Amino acid sequence: MIAVIALPVALIAALCILTYRLATFALARHAGLAAARFAHGTGTGSVGAGIDGVISGGASFGILTFLFANVRAPFVRLAVAVIFAAPATVTGYAVVHA
Repeated sequence: MIAVIALPVALIAALCILTYRLATFALARHAGLAAARFAHGTGTGSVGAGIDGVISGGASFGILTFLFANVRAPFVRLAVAVIFAAPATVTGYAVVHA
C-alpha cells in the first residue's frame, strides 16, 4: 500500500526535475534545433545537420554563460539573463498548457 502512494510522488518529482532541466537548457536546445533545421534545409544531410546543431547549441550556451559570469555591467547582464529566460518561458508555457 505504501508503494502505491510513494510511486506517484516519485514520478511527479522526476517530472519536476525533468522540466527544470528542460527549461535550463532551453536556449541551447532552441538554438541547436534552429541551426540544424537551417543546415538540413541547405542540403548538408541529417548527420551534418545534427553535428551542426550540437555544436551551435553548445557554443551558444557556453558563450552566454561566459558572458553572464564575467561581464560586470548590470544592463548587459540583464540582457543576457533575458536571452536565457525567453526560451525557458516558452518551454515552461508549452509544458504546462500542452
